[in-house]
Amino acid sequence: MISMDLTNQVAMVTGAGGGIGQALSLDLAGLGADMVLTCRTSRTQCEELAREIEGMGRRVCILQGDISSSQDCARMAEEAQAFYGGPVGILVNNAGYFYDVSPLIRMSDEQINHTIDVNLKGTMYMSREICRRLTDAGLPGRVVNITSGAAHSGRVDFSNYCASKAGILGLTRAMALELAPAHINVNSVSVGYVEVGRWEGDAGKDAVRANIIPRILLRRPGSPRDISRMVCFLVSGCGEWITGSDFIIDGGESCGRVPYEDG
Repeated sequence: MISMDLTNQVAMVTGAGGGIGQALSLDLAGLGADMVLTCRTSRTQCEELAREIEGMGRRVCILQGDISSSQDCARMAEEAQAFYGGPVGILVNNAGYFYDVSPLIRMSDEQINHTIDVNLKGTMYMSREICRRLTDAGLPGRVVNITSGAAHSGRVDFSNYCASKAGILGLTRAMALELAPAHINVNSVSVGYVEVGRWEGDAGKDAVRANIIPRILLRRPGSPRDISRMVCFLVSGCGEWITGSDFIIDGGESCGRVPYEDG
């Protein structure tokens, strides 16, 4: 019998204070998982989220740190293990950065380094620390790396972001190969246009929607819950025989031209 029950499992969501991170945390907790919420600056949002999760009867550990720091990742993995008395069994590498973009020929070293440090190296650092502890304990696990549709195609003025997210695709496959003998499944989810809190009050929101929505087959932006449903599937019993795969969740945008457009 296929089950999505995560009772007695511990799940870590990086970047838990953001819109997708909050949905991931709530849905994983809703399936029975105890949670580790990590954040860099959104401590208040994580505390509010923790109260909601505790209301479900789940335990919660909030850890603050910078995933682009290998030392912070090692500390957070160790603190999570100490809190629960064992290693984290489910890791969702959700934290990311994409704001500092420009044409490549004008892009500074800082713009390149910070984006790759957070998105790619941060995913590597946290995965290394969690998976090392799982393998040392001889325990199975699940890792889901959140990447982007930009990993599959170019975006004007987003070369640093595209490179960092495309790197996660290669990382996911390499991790799947390395960790399969340890019964740790590793997959990625490539996210399309999802409207989250950062768009609220943004004067450019209407312009962005007008440009993107006509390219989406299902004619609407994604929601954080559209992403979390896929992640929950992968880390549950439903994803037992899935590893090394990427799942594009973008409402069909990547399929190409909308068939009912322009007649």
